[in-house]
Order: sequence, then C-alpha cells, then structure tokens
Amino acid sequence: MEDNHAKEAHKGILYGVSVGPGDPELLTCKAIRLIQECEVIAVPRTRGENRLAYSIASNVADLKQKKILDLDFPMTREEAELKKCHRALADVLEQYLHTGLDIAFLSLGDITIYSTFGYVAQLVEAEGFQTEYCPGVTSFCASAAALKQPLVQGREPLTIIPGNIPELPQMLRQPGTKVILKSGKNLTKILAQTEGKQVSGVENCGLSEQKMWKTKEEISEQAGYFTTLLVKE
Repeated sequence: MEDNHAKEAHKGILYGVSVGPGDPELLTCKAIRLIQECEVIAVPRTRGENRLAYSIASNVADLKQKKILDLDFPMTREEAELKKCHRALADVLEQYLHTGLDIAFLSLGDITIYSTFGYVAQLVEAEGFQTEYCPGVTSFCASAAALKQPLVQGREPLTIIPGNIPELPQMLRQPGTKVILKSGKNLTKILAQTEGKQVSGVENCGLSEQKMWKTKEEISEQAGYFTTLLVKE
C-alpha cells in the first residue's frame, strides 16, 4: 500500500464497474478485483434500483472497510435537472479523487448500456481526472441465456430499445431481434404493439425473484421495472 504522502502526489482514478444483471457469479474477475482494490465505492440509488448494485457486489467482495458513497439520482427526464444532478455527483466524486483515492462506481448490467456513469465520467475527465470502464454481462444477454434462446443468428441484426421511447412502433418494425429494456412500467402498451411477433421475457434476471416467460401469452402485465423482452419476427 502507498503511504499518505504518495497518495497526495497523484489523483485517484474513477472506475465504472459493471456488476451484471443480478447473479453475483456473473461479475467478471476484473470487476471483483477493482471493487476490492478501490478505497471508495460509489453506489447509485434511484427509486427503481435502490441499492441493487451494492447488494450484488457485496456477495463477492468485503465492503465493510470501504468508504461508501450513496449517489441519489432523480427519476426525471428533464434535461436541465439531469445535468444539474450529474454536475453535483461529479463534484462529490472529485473531492475524493483529489486526495488520491480510487473510486469504483458500480453499475447494473454493463457500464456502457444506458448508464449514468458515462455522463459523470465526461465531467470528471474534463477536470483532468482519469476514468476507466470495466465491461460486464448485460441483462439481455443473461435473459437470453436463461431462456435458452440465441439472441441473433447468421446475419440477423440486433436492436436495443429502452421501454419508454415514443418511437417504439417504428423500432419494432426493424428486422432481426429487438431487445426492450426496463419495460415493466409500459408493458401493456408494449405488448399491444407486438402483434404477430414472438415475444419472450425475463423479470429480475439473476435475482432470487426471477421470472421467465417463453411466450407472449405467459407474460404478466404486472411485471416489474426490471423486465427485459426479446421480440423476434
């Protein structure tokens, strides 16, 4: 371990660490190493996710001696409010990075898929700090594996869609497989737009409360926020 004087001589690194969709065994060796090595663990919290990323990571790493930063995210799409939040979060992280402490910013699934980390990392980089991305298993890859279904084969394209976009009808007309993420809140509306298509889904993939549906008719319209749908022609 470096002494305090050495710590003060350099800035810390902000690591975006993917923790996968829910099953702790899906964390990569690199993710576990970074979580164990970083002195500070940044834990994103929203109304839907709570501290799920922390819960997953705590199954494979001892976090008792870590400095835990709970980062609260507003459940809003208002751009000005989101920018304000991202700036505030970057300011908090930079306080620790200035002292030479490395931070593991935990993210569900993969850090590059609809993660807040990307916005915050850009702000931190602009202030002269180093950032690194640690990839992980996505919810849709884990869901396809749980369903024992290939996502795509041959020359089939793959389209990834957030469940709350108004352009969903047009996106569903794309060829190949469509993945619809976090579709629980809009599930009834989404299913109504999949007439004539093969639809399967997984709720809370990798968690103890996981549910799977291999056909559209089986899918519960009361499914929760973390529901992933696979739509095929």
